[in-house]
Amino acid sequence: MKIVRLFAAVAAVIVMLMCVPLGAFAASGAHFTLTEVEGDGSTVTLGGQKWFRVMNFDDDKDYIITVKDGGTEKVLTVADNEKNSCIWHYYRQTMVASTTPRFTSLTSGGYYLVFSGDKLRTAYTRSVSGDLVWEHVGSALRYNEGGKFSYLRYDAGSDEPLSATAELSDAAEVNIYTSGEQLERCIVSQPHAESYVIEGSGYPAPVFTVGLADVAADSVSWYVDGEKQDCDELSFTADKLTGRSAGVHRVSCIVEAHDSNGIRYRECSEDAVFVIAKGVVPDSVITFSDIHEEYTRIGDAIACVIERTGGYIPSLVICTGDFVNGPKTEADAMLGRYYPRIVAELGGLDAVFVSGNHDSGEAASAMSAAAGLGAGENPPAGGLIFNGKSAKNGKNSRFAKGVIVYGLNQEAVMVGKEVSTAYTYENVLGDIEDFLSKTAADYRGELVIISAHTGLHTLGVQPDSVNKNGYQLSSWIGENQYNIDQSYELAALINRYAEQYGMDIMYLFGHDHSRSETELIMTDGDELISTESYADLSTGSQPLRFTYAHSGYLSTEIGCADSSFSFICRDGDGFAYDLIRTYDSRTRHTDIAARYVPAETTAATSAMMTSVTATAAVTSAKTENPETGDDMSVVLIMLPAVILLFSSRRKK
Repeated sequence: MKIVRLFAAVAAVIVMLMCVPLGAFAASGAHFTLTEVEGDGSTVTLGGQKWFRVMNFDDDKDYIITVKDGGTEKVLTVADNEKNSCIWHYYRQTMVASTTPRFTSLTSGGYYLVFSGDKLRTAYTRSVSGDLVWEHVGSALRYNEGGKFSYLRYDAGSDEPLSATAELSDAAEVNIYTSGEQLERCIVSQPHAESYVIEGSGYPAPVFTVGLADVAADSVSWYVDGEKQDCDELSFTADKLTGRSAGVHRVSCIVEAHDSNGIRYRECSEDAVFVIAKGVVPDSVITFSDIHEEYTRIGDAIACVIERTGGYIPSLVICTGDFVNGPKTEADAMLGRYYPRIVAELGGLDAVFVSGNHDSGEAASAMSAAAGLGAGENPPAGGLIFNGKSAKNGKNSRFAKGVIVYGLNQEAVMVGKEVSTAYTYENVLGDIEDFLSKTAADYRGELVIISAHTGLHTLGVQPDSVNKNGYQLSSWIGENQYNIDQSYELAALINRYAEQYGMDIMYLFGHDHSRSETELIMTDGDELISTESYADLSTGSQPLRFTYAHSGYLSTEIGCADSSFSFICRDGDGFAYDLIRTYDSRTRHTDIAARYVPAETTAATSAMMTSVTATAAVTSAKTENPETGDDMSVVLIMLPAVILLFSSRRKK
């Protein structure tokens, strides 16, 4: 059903962008009028309901649009011979390809508002290939059509008092009002946990703080796991979260405020995840792709790992692209609006980021650098984003000494053409070979993860490429953004290093959910079919010498995405790869043998050294409990016996 909904949504977008008159558009006699309304500049009352003045449109909400006429406000109304309506619904199309133009609409009574030249119209009458966006800018109602701006104009003495103008100086003074649970947004700093804490460590009550814009707060209400707390301040000390057993808890707040201009604010914060753990699973990661703004599922994934391991958290979180919806998001919006929402859900766990086709690679690189794990700055195309051997300032990630991550941002595979975008790995082969060469020179058995948004196999040709019902996808999915040019060469390059140096490499990706492909996992010896030349529709086949897998689609709304993520950890002489669904913990388990065998040790010596190292860690090493400063024995952080027990239970 999800793919049906996707096709329906795409069809709807095509219809809207092609501007074909439909239904109410074809009705005759529609015209615009202004109707007086009771108000005080901060609120208006309509049909006994109070509406509050705000500054900006927000997705999928209703608005009243008023025009100043002298000292009074009048409501913009659309009418025909049968009805009139003054409540305008604002809609922003989000479930579209990243290259789709931006599209928003204002509809009332079945009519779509459009500016055409200097006229107000109720139907699209021509095709437009660029943006179609409504905005409230300052005190003006602005329409952006393919980069051309028009504003609502009001002339009380004219036969047609309502019209459009290209001049901002001629624009009418327009206010917008809304109602409901959310009004104007005012939160500029989301509450979040600085770190996880250790069960039984005597940690103090965590403190959460919400930061507001330049507004006066009228009320602040805090909630812990959905239960309202006795606090009305911007900072909240969550006493009830002390002394709890390992698990994930959620803290949030609702803020109501106003400013000196009569704008009313009401916003619910993001959930701030608070993690209590018994310890950290060494050299382990959780990774996922395609979250698509369903950020609460990040906290759900962490909770799943804690439940599965009896209280332990992963060493590192890898977020692999498509953090947002709709056309590609600019770096400033990613960093300002979306990154804080992701941080709130991470619960203080260390994470690194890779961009998808909907995201800014510049922002993803900045987000990884902001984690402070020592990877440094990267270009928008990506690069080394985590090296456990040299990681600095990490909390849980200091236990990932045996993990190295290379982030391949989507920009790296996109090549701009005159009228379209081509997708090829041609420009990344040198960078990845340079990374693998440097890693091989000092390789000591680390798990090397290449985290990329796009994959290497040819959809519709790879036998493992199937939908959720187990049926293979149709022959050759002819889209360059999936069957990427020179995928075969990149797979061959990774194969060569894995084989020559005995490196344990995993190439983990996402993106294909919109083609209804379920998550696939391929290991050493499996046959990978990859695109050699997209232009020639040619493919090549080669046996894998590394692990090739989807990292999991953590969203639920597009294609076959089903709220899944991957949990990967060392397991004896190899690795355990678990693909887990958050809402019911359904797991697909894969054992992966390690390729690397230390030349200077036999298997028996290696096992003995592992035992000695584990014993020494438990008896002598110390670590600082995150956030509290309390000294805690590493017995609370790493318990190999518990991990081995967990692994053995899972295999039975």
